[in-house]
Amino acid sequence: MVINLNKKFVTKEALLEQLTDVEIYQMYLPEQFSFNKTILSPLRDEESPSFGFFIGENSEICFKDFLLGAGDCIKFVQLKFGLDFFEAMSKIVLDAGLESMFIIKNTFKTNINTSKLGESREKMISSINSFKLGKKKREWKLYDFSFWSQFGITHKTLLRYKVEPVSHLFYGDKIILADKLSYAFKENKDNKTTYKIYQPYSKHYKWINNHNESVWQGWEQLPEKGKLLIITKSLKDVMSINDVCGIPAVSLQAEGVIPKEQVIQELKDRFEIVFLLYDNDFDKEVNWGREFGIKISKKYDIAQIEIHKTYKSKDFSDLVFLQGKKKAKEIINELIEIPF
Repeated sequence: MVINLNKKFVTKEALLEQLTDVEIYQMYLPEQFSFNKTILSPLRDEESPSFGFFIGENSEICFKDFLLGAGDCIKFVQLKFGLDFFEAMSKIVLDAGLESMFIIKNTFKTNINTSKLGESREKMISSINSFKLGKKKREWKLYDFSFWSQFGITHKTLLRYKVEPVSHLFYGDKIILADKLSYAFKENKDNKTTYKIYQPYSKHYKWINNHNESVWQGWEQLPEKGKLLIITKSLKDVMSINDVCGIPAVSLQAEGVIPKEQVIQELKDRFEIVFLLYDNDFDKEVNWGREFGIKISKKYDIAQIEIHKTYKSKDFSDLVFLQGKKKAKEIINELIEIPF
């Protein structure tokens, strides 16, 4: 093979000189696609839309998938095709017909329609920034308390973690009548208020979220110092662990999110022992919770614990629901080796 030394190896910086992040997304997304609404994930099968976009650092357009987490346009191609970072960039070059400009590895090329490329990036950013999520609060009802008590969560804890029952959702330009059981998880970061909407029995809007991946759920409620901390994967589990076990807990936005090193170090400085408790997707072909947990456990040297499949509970709140508070606490105490 003759290599032209004037050609460039593929780097993200060089690639983005030829294509914008918007164009890269457009290459691999359906024709009828909008950046300013939540859609069914193009990265996996799901029944309720949970995939959307936000503006990340340096005005980069990033994706957010409720299960897989968030990332840039390169990470999107990696996850979609099961490639590593450099393979993903090579694939983009080939699919966009830019191979004459780079030295690239041989990989599979996708037959795509590039005619839709070239839309204004500024227009897309404006579209994403125009997405607003709001809610209309309603009064707490007895059925709300009944629902949350199944997971050992008290009304006092719901108020402490800023959980509110809602009657209507303001979703972009839509006004949606919320389900009977509908709740807003409110977070404040950098003087900005965002919401995650939880409708446990909704077929179409179970989760609606405009938090970005830097928002930790339950961070504000953590004690300044402590002996134990559990990092888990949802505010529901944070509250359940706190009420049932009396152990502080905190959660990222999704299991696939990789936290910043300085944030993990801060948690380690504040708590003597940090455990990681993600889902045990025992009934799935891929145990995503376990796989994502392993990555963080290895990267940051955090002890990973897992609820055994014999309990048929993928997470802690399920464990409380199926086994009861006393048994759930016993199981966790055994996992972290604290005498019951």
